[in-house]
Amino acid sequence: MKMSVTGDVHLRAGHPERYNALENVFAQTVAASIETLIIAGDLFDKDFQNCSEFESLCRDHPTVEVHIIPGNHDPSISNKSITGANVHIYTEPEILEFDSLTFLFVPYEKNAKMGEKIAQLEHEIYGKEWVLVGHGHFYGGVKAPNPLEEPGTYMPLSRKDLGRFKPRTVFLGHIHKPHSPHDHVHYVGSPCGLDISETGHRRFLVYDTTDGSIEPRVIETDVLYFTETFLVLPREDEVPLLKQEIAKRIESWNIDASDHSKVQVRVEANGYAKDRSAVREALERGFAGFAYYKDQPPTIDNLFVSSYDQLEAISERTMKLIEKLDWSFGKDDEPTREEVELAALSVIYRT
Repeated sequence: MKMSVTGDVHLRAGHPERYNALENVFAQTVAASIETLIIAGDLFDKDFQNCSEFESLCRDHPTVEVHIIPGNHDPSISNKSITGANVHIYTEPEILEFDSLTFLFVPYEKNAKMGEKIAQLEHEIYGKEWVLVGHGHFYGGVKAPNPLEEPGTYMPLSRKDLGRFKPRTVFLGHIHKPHSPHDHVHYVGSPCGLDISETGHRRFLVYDTTDGSIEPRVIETDVLYFTETFLVLPREDEVPLLKQEIAKRIESWNIDASDHSKVQVRVEANGYAKDRSAVREALERGFAGFAYYKDQPPTIDNLFVSSYDQLEAISERTMKLIEKLDWSFGKDDEPTREEVELAALSVIYRT
């Protein structure tokens, strides 16, 4: 049996692109003859009460059974507030069976820990293969920031919990970046970028209960966000090198020409240049075929002019040394490579 999994849709008035992304998840689910869709929290955005469009979406796809847990943004939703024969909302931890595989749905609860909630039903999952659907932080892998910048800890799940309860697979909402911080833990990610911090193609997951395989599928969205930051070094060929890098970045987006109109990009250049004006012009020409996020053209506020030719060799050598460093430490309090490069250039060119 296959099922679709998504989360963090954040439906709200004035953002039809979010409804359209969810509708595409429904459409792909139906096209693949999948009859189950799981939404791992934050179906709605904060304080949003109008459920009619979502109910209509569910009615339009009656073959899909929709299973939802409330997230921290929509803790008040329930089967009393949302109607639909194919809509199921779990406001308390609940166990279900899909294709002889046990699923535990754990809705968000303020100040609670996910491990504590699992422990309440441990006797019902002990010795079984089971899957957890929750909404909160996983601690034990590389931490990914929440673009919403919500302070505090949200219903944490720990490596210790994984070792004790031994879930086969974990699907989590709350963090909008789609990634897998652990072999068994998967943040499904938001189906539509909410702002410029959520870049690139979005996805939902298709889970096969038979073999535990997970297949990401690209969602057709109305908007694609990208943010590109360029580090410029003062060289005679700084502009040609920048043009080459711009082309590489756009190619790395991996989008079709038909998607160019969906793009909103934020562009920034930092560092030191011989010709600051030429750098700006190269950026504007390089991204001329795309819309800028909030109509803001390329920013060069942190790009400075350098006329000291003798420092060019020093800066190039320094960048090569920095490049050789191990940047895989992944700790939240460590500087990024770009921050180190900019600090080094600041020392070189402001000496």
